[in-house]
Amino acid sequence: MIIDTIKRVELEISSDCNAACPGCARTQNLDILQPRNLTIQQIQTWFPDRRHIEDKTFKLCGVLGDPIVNPDCMAITKWLLEHGGRVHYSTNGGRNSADWWYELGRLSGEYGKDVLKVHFCVDGVETNHIYRVNTNYKIIDRNMQAYSDGGHSTGNRAEASWIYIEFDHNSHEVETAKNRAQELDFRFALRTGMRNTFHDWVAKIGKKNNKTEKTITTTGAKEHSKVEVVKELDRFIQSKDKSQEEIESIVSSISCKFYHDREIFVSANSSLWPCCFLWDSAFKNKDGIMDKYSSFESGWNDLNQHSIETILATEYYQTTLSDSFDPRHNKHISRCIRTCAKNRAYHNEIKYAV
Repeated sequence: MIIDTIKRVELEISSDCNAACPGCARTQNLDILQPRNLTIQQIQTWFPDRRHIEDKTFKLCGVLGDPIVNPDCMAITKWLLEHGGRVHYSTNGGRNSADWWYELGRLSGEYGKDVLKVHFCVDGVETNHIYRVNTNYKIIDRNMQAYSDGGHSTGNRAEASWIYIEFDHNSHEVETAKNRAQELDFRFALRTGMRNTFHDWVAKIGKKNNKTEKTITTTGAKEHSKVEVVKELDRFIQSKDKSQEEIESIVSSISCKFYHDREIFVSANSSLWPCCFLWDSAFKNKDGIMDKYSSFESGWNDLNQHSIETILATEYYQTTLSDSFDPRHNKHISRCIRTCAKNRAYHNEIKYAV
């Protein structure tokens, strides 16, 4: 695969965040976290021209941080837009000034449908801070309004969705949030994550020296619909006696972001990965991934040392990754099966309001 065939790029332009969501890898691993921001100069070096940008979708999201914390976020956005890219944000919306958000909304309106859009991840009104710890809904609402107003100033709308994770503690505010989204001219969707179904989270809420703990649960109809499928995959992963037929069936059901969606992931530490899941594993050395990959040349996927084309031409991207889907391979990472087998049963479910 070469840069010309890549369709989607997820850019983790920051590993820093204003929030402390209890389910986030950042919050859970503060002891190993190194806050970093990608610079506009790095983005311009890695994606220098229209060939590297045009007709590609750049998702500003990531595993560890929120894109709007990066001081170069607006400059990066404009660079990608000016060279024919599409830019989609995923953010808690709780940082930067109203003027900054008005400018982003104006850009969205000027570029038109499905070019620049924002997913505001806001899980409640009075209750948003319970999971989105350290955020202030009043500031978020001000920023959403400014973004909406910026879009309307062009005669169009600012493309946006309000993405709402429904927990047990915030179900009663779904309609309030949906109505507010309509006022803002945003789409509204409920999101269900597999991790929220498998785990209860403990949020530490309040001021620094006076925090209280709140257990966050997801039960009943709010649970992910494919829990049993993922449990079946877990049993397969843990099994010591896998038949050839079982292996072939599971491996053939993997829908890989890199191979099937032509997507790549750039982390805040400048490394290039096939997807967010493997970067998450690498950050935590889950599955012993960094030990298994230690035989690779030092800096093999570092964009500060190699171009995207050079990294994509490595044996890892050419053959090793796909070969390692097989659990008998010496570089097998079970994450590939758990998150992307059975046609991505593990992935988030997002249901938009009609």
